[in-house]
Amino acid sequence: MSGPSLAAASPPEAEGAFRESELVGDVPLLAPAWVLSERVYRAILQMLARGTLRRGATLHIGVLAKALGVSQTPVREALARLAATGLVVHEARKGYRIAPPLDAAGFRQLMDARRLVEIGAIGHACRLGGPAFRDELSKAFDTQSAEVSRLHAAHPVDRAERARLEWRVLEADLHFHEVILDHSHNRFIRFMADALKAQLHRIRQSAEQGLVDHGFALAEHRAILEAVMSADTAAAEGAMRRHMDLVEERALAEIALAARAGTPEHGPSSGPDEHQGVRR
Repeated sequence: MSGPSLAAASPPEAEGAFRESELVGDVPLLAPAWVLSERVYRAILQMLARGTLRRGATLHIGVLAKALGVSQTPVREALARLAATGLVVHEARKGYRIAPPLDAAGFRQLMDARRLVEIGAIGHACRLGGPAFRDELSKAFDTQSAEVSRLHAAHPVDRAERARLEWRVLEADLHFHEVILDHSHNRFIRFMADALKAQLHRIRQSAEQGLVDHGFALAEHRAILEAVMSADTAAAEGAMRRHMDLVEERALAEIALAARAGTPEHGPSSGPDEHQGVRR
């Protein structure tokens, strides 16, 4: 979809605003299955998670609209949604800028909140979900396993293709958790989980030297699934708690690694192995 020319309509760039030439990597294609506002929101979310947008930059609505081939209205709506999640920050008379990445203390708080929500959700889902829950969770795990296998088989691969495959792994991993949340049959649990989910993408901004952990996450999901299939609620809660503990351990190690390496202001390097860690 091609948007109108915005060259004349765009306001002057604020100091520190990113330019189209400063986008790092490919701009994601807008998936046709969603309405335009959702497609733009997800595309910008991918750009934030992949490091396509220069960290700390002021986000120029006109440049984003041109890069995505849309008008400025859905971009403005998407940025407002992202501001509500904390991924971007709105400043009066300055517009939006990318929020700073979470530090170790912030991530520990995030994981404390995730434990409260996700362990409770798996308990509710085990008690209330029934056969439909077990079937959907099994299918979600199979999808995640296939995506991880596809990523592992994709060597050598260019940076843009690897980023696309990693995003598919991330989406499949998150979907596994979403099935659990949906079958908790508690809209407030889902509401709280959705608020936390967006923060997970900030962890990808916290480290540029990615630790590969999608294989570990898959094994931990397998343990959760096995407990669910055995109708053992206590074991499922325990497996989820262990998953949360190990996610925290791996991510804190990655944040520390990035701090020692000194993450660059302008995002990832051009090497083929950045952003390999996928943390859920």
